[in-house]
Amino acid sequence: MKWRQFFFTRLFWRHLMLMIGLSVLLFWLTLKIISLFTHHGEKIPLPDMVGLSMEEASDSAAFYGFSMIVMDSVYDPRQERGTILIQDPLPATFVKEDRKVYVTVAGSTPEKVKMPNLIDLSVRQAVEKINMANLQIDYLQIIPGEFNNAVVGQLFNGKPVAAGRELDRNSKVVLVVEQAPDAAPAVVPDIEGLDMREAYRLIHSASLNIGKVVFKDGLDEFGSKVSKQSPEAGSSLEAGQSVDLWFKND
Repeated sequence: MKWRQFFFTRLFWRHLMLMIGLSVLLFWLTLKIISLFTHHGEKIPLPDMVGLSMEEASDSAAFYGFSMIVMDSVYDPRQERGTILIQDPLPATFVKEDRKVYVTVAGSTPEKVKMPNLIDLSVRQAVEKINMANLQIDYLQIIPGEFNNAVVGQLFNGKPVAAGRELDRNSKVVLVVEQAPDAAPAVVPDIEGLDMREAYRLIHSASLNIGKVVFKDGLDEFGSKVSKQSPEAGSSLEAGQSVDLWFKND
């Protein structure tokens, strides 16, 4: 039988249909096996683990079928050691089983940072260095002198603190700032809508202090924004005077 005639025989078409059927079956089985190993289509919402202890979070991770990895620890005096502070992905995010969830926990001891040298800097420069060093300004102590807005002293717990000394992260220091008799008045910056860190930075950079602070929805360092300030932006004050702030959660 010639090979061209073979194409029109029942035997040829029977084998062809069998090959196509087996190919489709193998393709379907392959997809099923891949789906089995990758949990295709199976997603679970992540629970909110912020505020839980590591033991509680580990039980939750085992129950929902994901693994938890501690990426960092941050000292927070308001939280017990081992408390979950941050999780990534966020709560309620839909993920597949065996997904890795990264958490930051509360550490037992505060991180140490070095006190920078702020002497002879302008207030604005000193504020930037304080923020970069992960420290905070308690207040500006204004004294009469020859120069305007010049930092002439740095204090911690009421005593001079030398550059390079190790302090707890977020420790509050006092800047002693010199003002000449002919100094121009300080101008109140516009800080409405800003978060706490940025608002404090602008107020201190203007040689002013933080006055009364009110949190309408409770303290939330990350979500609270300035909803009101007094005096209003553009007002003139003497260096060292205070600006009152009202915060509302965003």
